[in-house]
Amino acid sequence: MGNGLTQVVAGAHVQYIDEVPFVLLGLKPSGKWEFPGGKVENSESHQVALEREWIEELDTTIQCDEEPSLHGRSGNYELWFYEVNIMDIGETDEYIAKEHIEVKYFRLDEVDGLEMNRINKIMLNKLVNKYL
Repeated sequence: MGNGLTQVVAGAHVQYIDEVPFVLLGLKPSGKWEFPGGKVENSESHQVALEREWIEELDTTIQCDEEPSLHGRSGNYELWFYEVNIMDIGETDEYIAKEHIEVKYFRLDEVDGLEMNRINKIMLNKLVNKYL
C-alpha cells in the first residue's frame, strides 16, 4: 500500500425488505450517489477505517467483511469496497446524513439510472449480479 495513492474504503449494506434486496447509498453535493466510506488514516486497517467512517457519516456501527468485494483505482485514489452488516439497525432504518445530502435504500432491481462515479457503479453492478 505504499504506492503513493490515497487509500479509500467504502461499505455496501444490502438489506432484504419483503424478500427484495435493497442497498444503502448516500447522495453527495455533486448530485452523485455513493457507498458510504472515506480515507484510511495512518496505520488504520481497512476495517477500522470503514467502521470509523460509518460512525462519522451515518452515526451507526457496522461490522465489515474480512475480504474486499472490489478493489480499484480512480485517479490518485485506491479504493477498496467491503460488504458490511449494520450492528444497530433501529426500527426505522433511518440514518443521520452527516456528510451526505440524503441517505436512503434503493431496490437493487431499480438502480440502473442512478448518477454515480465509475468505480461506485462497478460495485453496484457487482451487487446486482450477486443478489438478483
